[in-house]
Amino acid sequence: MGKTQKSEIANDTKKTKKSLWYRIINYTVEPKKTVVIEDGRIRLVPIEQAPVFKEKVAERPVPSETAVIEKAPPEKPVAATAVIEKAPPEKPVTIPKEKPVVEEIKEKPVVKEKKIEKEVPVVRKEPVVVPSKLKKGLEKTRGRFWSRLKGFLSFRKGIDESVLEELEDILIGADMGARPVQKLIEEIHEAWKEKTISETSQINDFIKKRLKEDLHRWQTDIKYANKPPTVIMVVGVNGVGKTTSIAKLANSFIKEGKKVMLAASDTFRAAAVDQLNIWCKRIGADIVKHQTGSDPAAVAYDALEASIAREIDVLIVDTAGRLHTHDNLMKELTKIKRVISKKIPDAPHEVLMVLDATTGQNAISQAKMFKETVDVTGIFLAKLDGTAKGGIVLGMCNETKIPVKFIGLGEQADDIEKFNPDLFVDTLLEQ
Repeated sequence: MGKTQKSEIANDTKKTKKSLWYRIINYTVEPKKTVVIEDGRIRLVPIEQAPVFKEKVAERPVPSETAVIEKAPPEKPVAATAVIEKAPPEKPVTIPKEKPVVEEIKEKPVVKEKKIEKEVPVVRKEPVVVPSKLKKGLEKTRGRFWSRLKGFLSFRKGIDESVLEELEDILIGADMGARPVQKLIEEIHEAWKEKTISETSQINDFIKKRLKEDLHRWQTDIKYANKPPTVIMVVGVNGVGKTTSIAKLANSFIKEGKKVMLAASDTFRAAAVDQLNIWCKRIGADIVKHQTGSDPAAVAYDALEASIAREIDVLIVDTAGRLHTHDNLMKELTKIKRVISKKIPDAPHEVLMVLDATTGQNAISQAKMFKETVDVTGIFLAKLDGTAKGGIVLGMCNETKIPVKFIGLGEQADDIEKFNPDLFVDTLLEQ
């Protein structure tokens, strides 16, 4: 580097130092400036000299836009403040106004909860018969009877004598019984002659209507006593499922809210009392029992006294299974019934006979013999789910003059259905 360059740098440094010092000494505070946009140009102008800018800035924060968003007119805040200012510090006027509103709000949900609680039991008290369970229980009968009838009705169109003969064979095959089938065929024949029906497609509805009318002539509900207890005597031959049917019957009464007691008067069969005692523990029913071999009538008498003392609603008296052909054993049933009627004049209010649906027409002969001895008032048709002879129900009432009141569809305590004629016929002949 030459001397001339060094001297120039030194002179520039001195000038810088002088200009900086000069600026520090002679520093003057410039007025604050603001940005102003005029005609698309940006300028720095002292704030004092920019009145237009101030006016524009002042116009922007006007709460007109926020007022539109909040949807609050300018009058409302004025009225609110006026109310607050005029209201004295006591302000009990607003408190009583708020209290009844709060009480109403509290009452409304309480009412709703009560309504819900009332609706729940109403739903549970619907008819006991469950279509899906009944349909499943009648699967075997439907497979044997309805499949043949459906094929016959779809294959033949016009009605003639040969059609009626073939239809008669199908109905007899469903174990309806000879007399009920003959009566039904005669009615179909008359309707055909009178031209009420002319095609086979009309036969199914005609059979449904006639069967329902026939079954509705019988009383299928339990006859309850005017004053508790209602006494139900249960009879049947050996091996029909009498003990299990009694447990199902007791369980259905308990679910209806009734207090139930069982009298273990089947003192002859080994372990019969123990079996009934086990069922009572499962379903929550009381039981009166004696030792094996005791007098069945004595057990029934003690059970009557206990049911009256404990205010029992329904007393179910079990009896020993016996063949309907043994007169001496059948007379034992009359003795039990006589003892019951001495204690309570109107009792027994029901005499239910348990029949095995799998025995078919043999069950009808059993029912007739038992009715002559103890005047059977209703039939409990057990094991209906295990047979294809469910059509026996359709003719049993006419043959025995005894209505079917309950049907058994399984082995559990809940597998019992009150007999519903309309639902039974519709399920059996469902298209």
